[in-house]
Amino acid sequence: MRFHGFELVTDWKNSQCGQTAAASKAGKKYFLKKYQTPVAPLNNGTLDAKTFAHNEKLFNDFVDTRKRVNAAIRTIAGTGGNIVIPCDEFIEGNQYVEAAEFVDGAVDDDEVEGVLASLSVDVKKLLMQTAAGALFSVHSKGIIHSDLKLKNVLLVRNKTGNYVAKLIDFDSSYFVDEKPDEIVGTIDYYSPELGEYADSEDDREEIAKKITEKSDIFSLGLIFHYYLTGELPEPVNLTDRLKKRKEKGKVIYCWIALNSGCELKLSPEIKSPKYTSLIRDMLQKDPTARPSASDVLKRLREAEPVIEEPWPEHGIILDREKLDAADIAGMKKVSAGAEKSYELIYSDGTKKPVTKDELYAMGLLKVTAPKSFCTPWDEHGIVFDLDKIKSRGFISCEQKIMGGVKGYQFYRSDSNSMFFKPEMLVAMKYANKAGAAPAPSTEMASVSSPAPAAEPVPAPVETPASPEPVSAPASTSDFAEPWSGHSIVFDESGIRAKGFVRSEQASMGGVNGYNFYTADGTCRFIRQEMAVIQKMARKV
Repeated sequence: MRFHGFELVTDWKNSQCGQTAAASKAGKKYFLKKYQTPVAPLNNGTLDAKTFAHNEKLFNDFVDTRKRVNAAIRTIAGTGGNIVIPCDEFIEGNQYVEAAEFVDGAVDDDEVEGVLASLSVDVKKLLMQTAAGALFSVHSKGIIHSDLKLKNVLLVRNKTGNYVAKLIDFDSSYFVDEKPDEIVGTIDYYSPELGEYADSEDDREEIAKKITEKSDIFSLGLIFHYYLTGELPEPVNLTDRLKKRKEKGKVIYCWIALNSGCELKLSPEIKSPKYTSLIRDMLQKDPTARPSASDVLKRLREAEPVIEEPWPEHGIILDREKLDAADIAGMKKVSAGAEKSYELIYSDGTKKPVTKDELYAMGLLKVTAPKSFCTPWDEHGIVFDLDKIKSRGFISCEQKIMGGVKGYQFYRSDSNSMFFKPEMLVAMKYANKAGAAPAPSTEMASVSSPAPAAEPVPAPVETPASPEPVSAPASTSDFAEPWSGHSIVFDESGIRAKGFVRSEQASMGGVNGYNFYTADGTCRFIRQEMAVIQKMARKV
């Protein structure tokens, strides 16, 4: 059966919008959608002139908006892209009909939950990025989708085997500055402002002014939460009225909870503080507090939070075990003029600004290394270049014997350290042969007489004993197994790419980590989290 140049390959079937059918044209598959409302009024004498004119205007305005929205989005949506927009529209009888290219690889609605449960977080990250990117493109045209929900962000497996998200169903979409008389959506995914609009009988025009592109952001935040956990956030701290509603088996939608002064609890299944923080911001009750689609996309592309090395001039050492115990996933250096401080990032995504003294007061610091740079071994005949050494992030060093070789253990402020033989220091220009460089800096001190700290410490800090020298493992190719308490698996190819040929379990300042050796015998002590960041290991 032919229909406006399309060959129907299925019968029409009823749907929420009206009727749908599959069709083909010129060897391509298409999806046809016939809208049931509004329809053009039939001039059969059953309607009075005023009602006829009113219904006719409703239909004409609907068709005009649909065509202009489609035309605008076609300028940013191409075949096979992440925005599926009708490629043709026409009137059949008194109904408006749209035709869109069929999406190959789309996951059926009843399979979405199972497919999502099988995907890794990295794959879900791609889903979130493609969805946010598509929404950003739509918003860039001044268009609000208005009905974002799981079914309208299509889960698609593309030809490369990757899963991506595609935005579909722009039936309810409109231009920001042309809000329709009736704004619609899907109740499960309402934003608080759309829910307020739907609940209100008075002042709807005023309430509608609150509805912007940020309403889509709230709905997308709910979708992201479902991607990562298989469920929507849980409303908590319910009012008595909502408790009674829940006891009756009624659903407490997220927007109802927020509009009632309650809160949303994000699932602990979301392990990444980056995603927790992002989704929490997307689900703010105040639309102005939510990020834009551009901001969402930018934050999705950011790396997971890491613990940066403290400011070198602070001369402090972080206690990684205490950071872990405090559920701190990241720390950033912050500079505001002459003031230098930090921002702690917790596993739940919350952030806290702190000063150096506050780090001390919180018990997050320790001393695991000398507070100054030692003098070289007499027989080495070298002089340290302290400016060069400090520029590489080292804050102190001590004489050390490793595997029978006299050298130096250099420490960074994040408690990582590296062992250097004298010839390596000279090769890396960390030291010069005696007589070829200026005299040593007055900062140098012997290991037994460390220089005082740059500033007084607010609270006493226990100084553990220095680690005992260790010998390189006998094998020339063996890589150590992870410590039993470390949830990682080593990537031997990633380790070799860094120039290491063997490793062993080691402890430094009470911290369990690993000594990695290069072919020339140089050793570097690396903690488990740094091994993951440097792609020498992965979490399990």
